[in-house]
Amino acid sequence: MASIGSLRHSTTIIFQRFGLTPFREILPPEVFQAAAFQFGCQPRRQRPLIPEVVAWLMMYVGLETASMTQGLLQAWGLIRSLCPQLPLSCVSEEAFCQARGRLTLGFWRTLWNELARRYELIFGAALLWKGKWRVLAVDGSDMDLPNAPDVVRYFGNPGAVGGNARKPQGKLVALCSVFTGFCFGFKLLPKRSTEHAAVAHLGRSLRKDDLVLMDRGFFFVRYDPPHSPSRSAFPDAHAGDHGASCPGCAVVGLR
Repeated sequence: MASIGSLRHSTTIIFQRFGLTPFREILPPEVFQAAAFQFGCQPRRQRPLIPEVVAWLMMYVGLETASMTQGLLQAWGLIRSLCPQLPLSCVSEEAFCQARGRLTLGFWRTLWNELARRYELIFGAALLWKGKWRVLAVDGSDMDLPNAPDVVRYFGNPGAVGGNARKPQGKLVALCSVFTGFCFGFKLLPKRSTEHAAVAHLGRSLRKDDLVLMDRGFFFVRYDPPHSPSRSAFPDAHAGDHGASCPGCAVVGLR
C-alpha cells in the first residue's frame, strides 16, 4: 500500500510531462466553480487568479519542496497552457498568497469530498473486502511544519527537551483505505493534543460495513448512524475497548 506522500515524485513527473490535462479530468472546472460560488470565493471582478487557478497553483507548489518561488514559476507555465486568460508573466508571491487567503475552508472541503466521491465511483470495488467491507486504517505520524509565527503560536515548538525544536511540529492522523492507500480524511493537531481527538473527528465519515483497523492505544469511540436522533460526534470513548456499537461497523484494535 502506498503511504501518504510517497507518490509526490510521480505526481510531479505527470504534472511536468502532461500538464494539467490529466488532473482536470479528475476535477473539472465546473467543480471549482460550484464550490467557489457556494462559499463566496468567486472574484467580483475579472482576475487572472480565479479559484481554480489558485487551487492548481497551490497543489503544484505543495509538490515542489525547493521553494514557493520555484514551484510557482514552474506551475505558471503548465497551468497557462490550459488557462489562456493568464498573463505571460507569473504573478508575485504576494498576489498569490492574497488570492490563496480568499479560498475558504468550506471551498477546500467541498473539493475533497467531491474527489473522494469520484474516486469511489470509479474504484469502489477495489476498496472492499469480500465485496462488502470497506477496510480502513487510522494512524498518526509527527511532522515538521513551516516556521511561520502564526504556525508556531498554534502548534508550538515541542522539541525533545524544553520545547526548543527548530520547527513547529504537529501530529497528522489519517483515515486511509488499506487496499488502495486513498486518504478519506485527516486531522492535523498540535502535539500536545491526543490522537483520540482526531479519531473522534475522522469517525464522523464512517458508515455501515466499514472495518477500521487501529493501534491498540486508540480509544474506542461509539458511532451513531447519521439517521439516529441521538447522533453526536463520537461522545463516548472508553480506553481498552475494541468493539463497536454501530451495527455492521467494526473497530479492531491491533496489538
